[in-house]
Amino acid sequence: MTTHVKIHGYHIDVFQHVNNARYLEFYEADRWEWMNKRNFINWAIKNNLTMAAVNINVNYIQGVLLGDELTVVTRMDKIGSKSAVCYQQIIRNNAGGAEVVSDAYVTFVFIDNITNKAIVIDDELREKLASFKSGTDDFIQN
Repeated sequence: MTTHVKIHGYHIDVFQHVNNARYLEFYEADRWEWMNKRNFINWAIKNNLTMAAVNINVNYIQGVLLGDELTVVTRMDKIGSKSAVCYQQIIRNNAGGAEVVSDAYVTFVFIDNITNKAIVIDDELREKLASFKSGTDDFIQN
């Protein structure tokens, strides 16, 4: 999945760059699009599941400035027994090419909405998550 973001004035902080917290917003926006594109959210709601991020490791490689055009890309990285990890990049697109400005690993679990407890990832959920491994052509190798 890819989400495109053009940096506007409201993205900029008093130091004239994009604050670290904004990167998390860009990453989350792409994850929502990623799930919506595959109708995953409706499936999760129908199955009384909530997806909850439990750990986010972000690398801030370069600053992002007013007017920059970014692409956010996401793919499934690992699927365990109770959690899964997606890998994301924010890429700056400019005349000289494309460069990674940040990347992140997001670990998440699934909560049963009835018991309010994390569940074991069963075969059906694992199959759904495995379908998120495709479409990684937009990633840049670091």
